[in-house]
Amino acid sequence: MKIRKNDKAYLQDFKIDIRTKNDVYYQELALLFDKPNFLNLLPNLRQTYGIANLFPLSDIDKLTDSYFKENLRSVTIDLSKYSKVDEVKELFPEFYELLIGKGITDFLPEMLDAESNLICYEFNRPPYFVEPIYQAIFCGIVDDSYFKPTEAKIVNFEQMGSWPTLERIAIFVSPTSTYEEVKEEFRKAKELMKNNKRMSYYHAQVDKAPNIRKYREWYWERIRGKTYKQIADEWNEKHNNETSASYIDALKAVKTYEKLLAS
Repeated sequence: MKIRKNDKAYLQDFKIDIRTKNDVYYQELALLFDKPNFLNLLPNLRQTYGIANLFPLSDIDKLTDSYFKENLRSVTIDLSKYSKVDEVKELFPEFYELLIGKGITDFLPEMLDAESNLICYEFNRPPYFVEPIYQAIFCGIVDDSYFKPTEAKIVNFEQMGSWPTLERIAIFVSPTSTYEEVKEEFRKAKELMKNNKRMSYYHAQVDKAPNIRKYREWYWERIRGKTYKQIADEWNEKHNNETSASYIDALKAVKTYEKLLAS
């Protein structure tokens, strides 16, 4: 049988090994990493970042800590290979400044991060593809260790270029997120709030106190100097269709509210 000549056969040399048992993740990853335009970027990307030999996937975490410091001092991103640079420059000017190296005196992981985000924009993919792009460039293998279309995480807005602020927990979703995945990440978010020291400053009163509106009103009446009997009598006069309150009820309610304020 005669084999038809395939002008894309050379792409086999750059094929990315995809390792995930999740079929939805597999499809999302494959439909980026099998794009000829992406695979054609790899030789230039690997040359830019000084990759002569691919790394084991297990070493990906060490790369930003050691590899860059030992092997690279400066990097210039070749923006000519991207078709949407002008859009990025117009829509995200601060991000564009990173791409051209402005404000970066030494090579730092931020440069790789910036280019990986540009690749996401180039191929219409969200930022949760950034870490798999690292893997593809450095290892030729991607898995779902960092591929999180649905994820509960602590967000530091200061690191995102905002003003200094306390951290918050957010649940990130994508078009492929399912209700069950969001529920699972909600459970994880609750665990983060409970167990992460950086979130320990916030202790919400989860269990609603009964009659909380009444307790607050009576608390402020007490602050104004009224006795517990006055508070109860005036409440009964205004709410004669409800169960009457005694001065003991008012005292207990105010003390309960004060405990809630102290928590």
